[in-house]
Amino acid sequence: MDEVILALFMAKVYQLRRTSTLVLRQRKAALLERLRAPSDLLRASYVERYTTCGKAACACGRGQKHGPFYYLVANLSPGHILKSLLKTPAVRAVAQQGVAGYQAHWEGLEELSQINLELLRRGEPLKGSER
Repeated sequence: MDEVILALFMAKVYQLRRTSTLVLRQRKAALLERLRAPSDLLRASYVERYTTCGKAACACGRGQKHGPFYYLVANLSPGHILKSLLKTPAVRAVAQQGVAGYQAHWEGLEELSQINLELLRRGEPLKGSER
């Protein structure tokens, strides 16, 4: 279980050491253009779930569970988790798009950060020459 949790917090590592400073600055400029945050971002998990009801005569007790049910789950702070049942296909599609948008935005921020770290390692200024 700990390995799975750690994997969620590990960033993709970009191989930047052998990339020229000019190419790094060009990539940084492209990222800055793209990283305008969409208004529908959702920092949450999209979860598909099957459940049992506990009734003795129900088929779910023999393995045929109820569902699928779709939820958004957001960990807002320690002990404070927000769960939302997504009742319609339209709402599910919007939720999936918002979660995917957040993940893509976060990946862009991570790449930008790693470019900035590499530029600093080289003694290069972080501002200027991007645009």
